Amino acid sequence: MVRALALALIEEGPKDWDIHFVAADRRRPYHAISWPKANAIIDPTEIEGRPGDLFLGLDFSLDTIRRYRGQLTRFRRNGGQFWFLICDLLPVEKPGWFSPNNVTRYKAWLDTIVGISDGFLCISAQTESDLKRVLDARYGLTDGYRTSIVPMGYDIRESLLDRIAIESPATTVRFDTSIPFSLMVGTLEPRKGHADILAAFSELWRQGAENRLVLVGRMGWHIEDLRDAIRTHPEYGGKLLWFDDVGDLELERIYQACEGVIIASHAEGFGLPLIEALGHDKPVLARDLPIFSIHKELGVCYFPVDAGSRDLAMCIERWIKDVQAGQIKVVRPSAGWQDSVRALLSSIA
Repeated sequence: MVRALALALIEEGPKDWDIHFVAADRRRPYHAISWPKANAIIDPTEIEGRPGDLFLGLDFSLDTIRRYRGQLTRFRRNGGQFWFLICDLLPVEKPGWFSPNNVTRYKAWLDTIVGISDGFLCISAQTESDLKRVLDARYGLTDGYRTSIVPMGYDIRESLLDRIAIESPATTVRFDTSIPFSLMVGTLEPRKGHADILAAFSELWRQGAENRLVLVGRMGWHIEDLRDAIRTHPEYGGKLLWFDDVGDLELERIYQACEGVIIASHAEGFGLPLIEALGHDKPVLARDLPIFSIHKELGVCYFPVDAGSRDLAMCIERWIKDVQAGQIKVVRPSAGWQDSVRALLSSIA
C-alpha cells in the first residue's frame, strides 16, 4: 500500500512540488533517501522544515516517529506541516487482540502524531469515525485537526518497482494451482478469524469434502494454538496449506489461480485483501461487518458475524458451489492507486 501510494505520488504529484522520500532508523533521524532510484545520488542531511513544507507519513513507523519526536517538533516549529495515514485504531479499542508490547508502542505512536499533526488521511469512513471517537475519548479533541478519506487501490502490480518482473512468467507458485482452492490473505492473528474458517473447513473435510484452503500470511501474535492446530492437522500439506513468506509476485499469481477469497476478520479498518480479490475478478465471502457490507454490490457474499463452525461450513459449501456454477457476478472496484493519490492531494492542498 505504501509503495503503491508513493509511486503514484511521483506520477500524480503537482509540478510545482518537490517530492522527496525520507526515512529514519535506529541510528539516523529522518533524512532523504534515493528510493525508488537505488543508485541516485542524494544529500543525506537530516531534514529540516520550512514554511510550505509538508511531511506526509504514509508508513506505519511505530518506533521512529516516537524516537525522533524532537526532530519532527522542530520541523513543525520551523513552519512545516504534518499529515499521517491512519489504517485503524484497533490496538487502542481492542488491545486484547494484540501483544502488550505492540499496544504500548501503538499508543506512544498515536500520542506523538496527535501532538504534531495537522490532519489525518483515513483509509475508510469506518477508520475516520473510529479516529474521531478515539481523539475525543483519549485526548478530549473534537476540533483543531482535519480528516479526509482516501480510497484504496487494489492492483498489487502498481506497487512493484520491477516492471519487467511483473509481466514475466518466471515467478512460480509453490503448490499445484490446477486443483481448485479457496484463499485467505493476511497476518495470522486473533482478529483475522482464521480459527473459525479452519474449524468450518475441518467440518467439511470430516464429511468427505475435497475443497482446499490456502492460507497466505506471516505468523502474528497470540496464535500459538492456531499455529499448532494448522501444522498438526490431518489435512496439512494436502487440503490445507499455509505459506508465511509469500512475495508480491507470487501472491499475484495465487490470487489469479484461486476460486475465491474468504475474509473472516472480526474487525478491520478497511480490509485490503477484499479489494485485491475483487480486483482480480474473484468472488469474496466475508464476515457480515459494516466495513465489508458496503461492497455488497461488487459481488461480495456474507456469513453471520457469530456463525458457529457447522453453520459457517454450510455457508462456505453453498458459496463454493455458487462460485463453481458461475452464479456470482463480480464487479471490479472503481478506484485505483492514482485515484487514491488524487484524493490525498486534494485533502492536503
